[in-house]
Amino acid sequence: MLYAAVAALTRPLTGTAAVAVAVPAGAGLLMAGVAGPSADHVGIDPAVRRTAALWAAVVGLVGAWELAAWLQQPAYNVASYDHPTVSVLLAPVVEAGIPRFAAWCCWMYLGYRMVRR
Repeated sequence: MLYAAVAALTRPLTGTAAVAVAVPAGAGLLMAGVAGPSADHVGIDPAVRRTAALWAAVVGLVGAWELAAWLQQPAYNVASYDHPTVSVLLAPVVEAGIPRFAAWCCWMYLGYRMVRR
């Protein structure tokens, strides 16, 4: 929570904010890559596999949309309302203060849960 509190103080679309996102994201990717497969995944129900595949498709489509919108912006640190990214859409809600801190806490918790699975 301390990291989320400090990261919530960064201004959006700055190098500091990018580093604040990249550090836990990189650590999570590293932890997920180092972890080996567990024996618990051997007998997964086919319905669960289909659900996971559908969710993976949704995440992939949202990621592709986010990347396409970001690439169409005039500059990496200039938000474009013609091609909004998720951060531009969420900006009015999580621009500053407690909502921004809550969003950081949620993001950190979701990342933690994903890595721990």
